Amino acid sequence: MRNKKPLQDIAAELGVSPAAVSFVLNNKKGVSDATRATITAVLESYGYRIRKTTVDKAEDTSRIPRSIRFLKYKSSAILVDENGNFISSIIDSLEEECRKLGFELVITVFGPENREEIYARVSEEPLDGIVVLGTELATTDLPFFETLPVPVILMDTPAPGRSLNCVTMNNEEIMEKAVDYFYRLGHREIGYLHSSMNTGNFQARMYGYRNAMNRLGLPVKEEQIYSLTPSMTRSYEEMSTLFDAGTAFPSALVADNDMIALGCSRALKDKGFKLPQDCSIIGIDDISFSAICAPPLTSVRIPCKELGAIVVQLLHYNLTHPDMPPAKVLLDGELIVRGSAIPVNP
Repeated sequence: MRNKKPLQDIAAELGVSPAAVSFVLNNKKGVSDATRATITAVLESYGYRIRKTTVDKAEDTSRIPRSIRFLKYKSSAILVDENGNFISSIIDSLEEECRKLGFELVITVFGPENREEIYARVSEEPLDGIVVLGTELATTDLPFFETLPVPVILMDTPAPGRSLNCVTMNNEEIMEKAVDYFYRLGHREIGYLHSSMNTGNFQARMYGYRNAMNRLGLPVKEEQIYSLTPSMTRSYEEMSTLFDAGTAFPSALVADNDMIALGCSRALKDKGFKLPQDCSIIGIDDISFSAICAPPLTSVRIPCKELGAIVVQLLHYNLTHPDMPPAKVLLDGELIVRGSAIPVNP
């Protein structure tokens, strides 16, 4: 047995389409018997196992696939498990939509310590489709999902430059909403509480911040971009350290997520700031705690229920239309105005 070769490379070796290799691996129609035999022999020589079917072809040749693998990747778990109810709301919606459409959801949780093992299992048994929670996924992991023979939907992460379906929030414009709102309130110095975790979402929000500042004719001051861990506890500690080091803060701060905004708000209050009079803050995500803190946090609400539902709907469409090109679905956010953001010098 040879080492496993990516399915795209096998297709190129045999001079057939990747779709033909996928059909054979998943025991689906669409390939002649002679071609199927050739592809099967090569797949098996590389260690792939051809999926068995229990459905009589004469009885049902138009069965819609129903087994979906949900991959929940956790690196630090800060964003997946600690970000209030944000991720859990998306997953709840995804599971509800799967039930509506009759999908069986097979959940696999993994992290850096067993990533290669899980990737090998997924390559061997991809099921009929895959949904990946990519909140903490590194961009270096994305090429693996391009090699899989079944539809893949990335959730809660963009995939720029990759031939992959993704459903996520419109991060750039969401951040621009926050900056624009401060501008309308009269603020002209707007700092940025930026996540030190380099995920696709946070990279896009950085672009949004810079774009909005440039569009509004406001200078981007690098010393007013503060790198913080996207958790309430760590951002509290790091903001306190910045204050103790003599850091001066502008009258307005936008944050990459609510956890950073809440941690920094608490740190500033503990250091004697009056909020929002001395400093206004806007977060992103609108987690449940944002509405009950003091002052209540102005935030950009992400439509979690719709995000999870659209992921499953897109996968369903992809399964019934296998030739569709990759789709990039971006959901906008809604600015929820509360007491943490007020006009400058009211």
